[in-house]
Amino acid sequence: MYRILAVDDEVTERSVVRFLLEKNYKDRFQIEETTNGKDALEIIRAKKVDILLTDVQMPFMSGIELAREARKISPDTEILFFSGFDDFEYVQSALVLHAVNYILKPLNPDQFISIIGDILTRLDSKVIAFAKSSGYYRSSFYADSGNDEEKDESAGSIRLLLNQIHLAIELKQPDRLEELTGEVLGIMAEASRRSHIYIRHSAMSLLQMIMEAISSLEENDIDRAAEKVYSFRFFSDIEALIRHYMDILISELHREVDSSNYSVYLVKQYIEDHYREDLSLSLLADLVYLSPNYLSNMFTKVTGSSLNRYIRQFRLEKARTLLVESNMKISEIGSAVGFTSTSYFIRTFQKVYGITPVNYRSEYLSGRSTGQSEDEEE
Repeated sequence: MYRILAVDDEVTERSVVRFLLEKNYKDRFQIEETTNGKDALEIIRAKKVDILLTDVQMPFMSGIELAREARKISPDTEILFFSGFDDFEYVQSALVLHAVNYILKPLNPDQFISIIGDILTRLDSKVIAFAKSSGYYRSSFYADSGNDEEKDESAGSIRLLLNQIHLAIELKQPDRLEELTGEVLGIMAEASRRSHIYIRHSAMSLLQMIMEAISSLEENDIDRAAEKVYSFRFFSDIEALIRHYMDILISELHREVDSSNYSVYLVKQYIEDHYREDLSLSLLADLVYLSPNYLSNMFTKVTGSSLNRYIRQFRLEKARTLLVESNMKISEIGSAVGFTSTSYFIRTFQKVYGITPVNYRSEYLSGRSTGQSEDEEE
């Protein structure tokens, strides 16, 4: 029986979900409900949740935030968003969280049941695959290893590192991935002398995480790797297999990161040369042959600043230079650096620097005058 957690602040929607699940999938689910993301996160921390069904707009924590935190705690949890039409574009951009689907309210019963059926098939296949892999293990490796549930104090550390590795892959951090993988392999090598079955299962979780992120691999490649993990006689062979695929993934990630850095460099150069003009996201995306949404997300990841904020800050810095090095009017300066409205330029300048452009110029000139007087006295 799988545990499904339905999170929605509307009791009617939760009731519909429960009714459809109990009617169509009797005895397949243990259904839990809550009204907000904060409480849902506590449930996920306390017990294994196989399927997270969450609304987008909720009190205390949005469904997107909840899904992001749930992924850190339980990377294997299946996630299904459902919400109103207005949230569709927002959730589509959040599918980097590997949500299985998005369904609109009010729920379409046939569509909902179909999606849940697909999720069940996937969950069942994981159970079958693991049972098969365990069979390989029991028949060929350390037949006298003891209790299948045996784990030692290293389990918590391994679980934490696997979560961090999942995040490093998502954030495309190849150096961090290599560092964390080295750490977890070191712990596994030591623990494999005591907890053979658990370490093999953890090693397979790590390998699957890595292989699923490699674009050139197919599902049957993971199946073949699973057979190897549970049939190798020595942990060093398992480690070599993991490092082999890790090196492939790291190379891919480096290529993506290098490509991202170059695209961001081209966008920055264009902004520097054309900051006086209208700079739309679509125009900049076309410049580097990317979709607007992808460029926006990539720019933020690489620079730590949104594209709009970067453009605004660049224009304001140019404005500050003109304020102290020219006699141009405020309206002329705003126009010269790309602001189409003088009032908007003044409001933005004051919001960022805490002072109006006029007062900024006055304070600079006053300070320079005072400094010149002191120089003359000396």
